[in-house]
Amino acid sequence: MVKKLKPKRATEKDRKKFGACEHDQVSYIALEKLNNALLLHCKRLSRDIDRKGAMMELWTKNRQTWTDKINKDLLTKAEDHDRILAENKAYYEEQLKEQKELYNECIEANKELSKVNRNCIKVNKDIIKDHNEITRAYNGLHRLGKFCEEDGIDIKRHNKMLPESKDNFYDFKQKHTLLESGKVKSTWSVKRKKSKKEIN
Repeated sequence: MVKKLKPKRATEKDRKKFGACEHDQVSYIALEKLNNALLLHCKRLSRDIDRKGAMMELWTKNRQTWTDKINKDLLTKAEDHDRILAENKAYYEEQLKEQKELYNECIEANKELSKVNRNCIKVNKDIIKDHNEITRAYNGLHRLGKFCEEDGIDIKRHNKMLPESKDNFYDFKQKHTLLESGKVKSTWSVKRKKSKKEIN
């Protein structure tokens, strides 16, 4: 249960300070001061409310003006866009037609490039095949030369001793075949060319 506290009795000093009577009631002078202060505060609040109300009205009016202006500008731009589009329709159709033609030309060029590319792939395969043949021929000759040197045959000295060494009197042929086993079979043949006297 809550106990009620008895109000303290005001001292004589407090009564004089606040202008209270012997019954601890506020004096008319203090009430008058309080009322004047409240009235001043109410006037200030009223003026502040009036100012803020005027600002809100101005803001609402400006916002409406701004919204109307933007709407008008947007409508004008939309009308201008439609007008420009109608005026330039022929130009845009011409550009579109030109783009379609360029696209068709690109497709045709791409077909031609594909054909050329396929042809180049075939040529490259032939070149690789020829390269392999040349490499095999070189390897065969190299092995033959090594074989001769290992047997003690001095090819350069013997070639210089031949009477035909200054001129090319022979047809030299070579053939290199890749076997299924992965080895290369090399064959060489030398055939004497017919001289001009023999031909006549």
